[in-house]
Amino acid sequence: MNKVILRTLVLVIGLSILAGCSTVGNESLSNESPESIGRKIHEGLTTKQQLISMLGAPMETTFTDGGLEVMTYEYIRLMPRAQNFIPYNIISQVSDGKKKELVILLDENSLVKKLVMNVTDTQKRWGVIE
Repeated sequence: MNKVILRTLVLVIGLSILAGCSTVGNESLSNESPESIGRKIHEGLTTKQQLISMLGAPMETTFTDGGLEVMTYEYIRLMPRAQNFIPYNIISQVSDGKKKELVILLDENSLVKKLVMNVTDTQKRWGVIE
């Protein structure tokens, strides 16, 4: 077999192994939707401790000016595009995916006051020309 073809084949296989799908964030959101979250978390009833038991620790916790706690959960799953596996395509790489973000406002008694979950398309680009 020609050395150039062999090197190209090894490079493609190596990149295929390294460039699989990637996830970032809270895995507990991976199979959730706004509807399923709405069935599990209830305003005025679900406690902070129940949230942590269900979803784990939030990615971020902040406070409003009024002192109410805001818990944010995030999950992103990216899949590489087929063009990423072209051996000469190191100049630009692109992955597409979904981003799920759940933001929960707790009242002064650590009960859920409001919540919103958004699911959006996302894209990550990197490389020499990005």
